[in-house]
Amino acid sequence: MRLGSLFLISASLVAQMPEVQKSLPWEHLQQPSWQLASSLAEPTPQVFLVTQSVDLPLRVELRGDGSLRILDPRGLVTLRAGLPGRPTRAWRDAGVPVDLNQRDFRFPIRSGLDGGIGTMPLAPGEDFRPLLSGLLWILDDSERILTVLNPARAQVAFVPLPAGGGNLDCRFHPDHLEVWTGGESLQGRRERVAWTLPWVALLPQFLSLASPRPAGPSGTALKPFPSE
Repeated sequence: MRLGSLFLISASLVAQMPEVQKSLPWEHLQQPSWQLASSLAEPTPQVFLVTQSVDLPLRVELRGDGSLRILDPRGLVTLRAGLPGRPTRAWRDAGVPVDLNQRDFRFPIRSGLDGGIGTMPLAPGEDFRPLLSGLLWILDDSERILTVLNPARAQVAFVPLPAGGGNLDCRFHPDHLEVWTGGESLQGRRERVAWTLPWVALLPQFLSLASPRPAGPSGTALKPFPSE
């Protein structure tokens, strides 16, 4: 009887404990209004480049397991985060491909988002791509999320991708983002699908990336500039 009572009491206490739900930052995100592209012409090479500053004091470390860190000019870690999967493709600024074998990437202390919503080109026909300077865009093998990093603000945002497809690729157009899915089918035919999303649909992500940079960890007398 004593053992039975102890079991019931323990079960009651566990039932009364508050439930702690741990969710990953890319879970439970609202799906943007992706639309099928009207034309299925093959993607064209990128021709738009954002002029970069010669001073690139920020360092982004991106590892093959999907972990990433941002370090400021003093070597302080301002952000430690992870991707939903292992990185497969990445672009900087408005679609400039980067070599993932490089692992470490340099960025300026300011980005095109620093001015906030007041400087965003929201009028029809305006080119949105200059606003994307200083960003890093990462696809991973989960093929569900596009991760966007703003090293200047030590902020990260996530864009849910259209369902279905694989072998993803991105194209950065003046007024919209384009995601291509598909590739070679079992019959050897190229079966590709293109989805588009206007840049203005990503305003919540852009505003999050433009938010003030979080304060770094405080130092001590023995370690005034902690690296973690």
